[in-house]
Amino acid sequence: MNRTSVLAVLILLAPAGLGAQVTDSMPMMGAAGGPAAMRPPAESLKTAEQVKAYIAAVPEGTVPNLSGLDLHGLDLRHVNFKKANLTGADLTGAQLDSATLFSADLTDARAEGASLVGTNLDVSTLRRADLQHAKLQGASLFATIIEEAKLQGADLRDTRIIGYLRKANLAGATLAGANIGADPSNQSMGVMRAQFNNADLTGANLAGANLYKADFSFASLVGADLSGANLRNADLIGTDFTKANLTNADVHDADINGATFTDARGLDTIKGLDETRHRNQAKF
Repeated sequence: MNRTSVLAVLILLAPAGLGAQVTDSMPMMGAAGGPAAMRPPAESLKTAEQVKAYIAAVPEGTVPNLSGLDLHGLDLRHVNFKKANLTGADLTGAQLDSATLFSADLTDARAEGASLVGTNLDVSTLRRADLQHAKLQGASLFATIIEEAKLQGADLRDTRIIGYLRKANLAGATLAGANIGADPSNQSMGVMRAQFNNADLTGANLAGANLYKADFSFASLVGADLSGANLRNADLIGTDFTKANLTNADVHDADINGATFTDARGLDTIKGLDETRHRNQAKF
């Protein structure tokens, strides 16, 4: 499904959805939900085979109800969890590589140390989910709500992220080479961008990441590695870059009103610093 189709699905499902409308007149994000299917007792859903059989038997028009289940350590690679209710589920250490979690609701789920390499998390909800030290290399998180999620030490290399990450904790996370930039040419129903408002990215690695038009307003990027990152047109209002590495970063047309660059490295190599907005209001 291409990005335009994803947005069309969001608009069609929005009236009954669980997603939250974010700012800037952006389209809806997050899981659309639906009527939950009945399920057998939790004790009969303890193995990967039992979970797969239950999902396969879910009647058309309903969504799998896996909320609150203990699924830790299970091998659930390539499983289709589309629109599933996984709120509060325990997926600690689970293997979910190449699984489909499109429009799934993982609010308050636990997935510390889980492997989600190449997983489709588009239009999903990860609000307050615990993904500390999870492996998400190459995963897709388009139109995803990741608000207040715990992603400390997570591996998000080469991911595609266009989501709502307000107050998310990504301290020490690796996002090197991630594609977090807005793509107006592929969003005919409204431009969506990554929003890291008030997020904690202390010590995070964003080297070479595409952060075009992303919103890092009042986020902490203290000691983060942003070398070679694309921050063109980004909102960096009140962002803290103290001791960050900004070597060869591109900040053309970014808004740096109130941003702090104290002891930041590579300031003399930053591209477009003279063409930023409100430079006179930034702290160097």
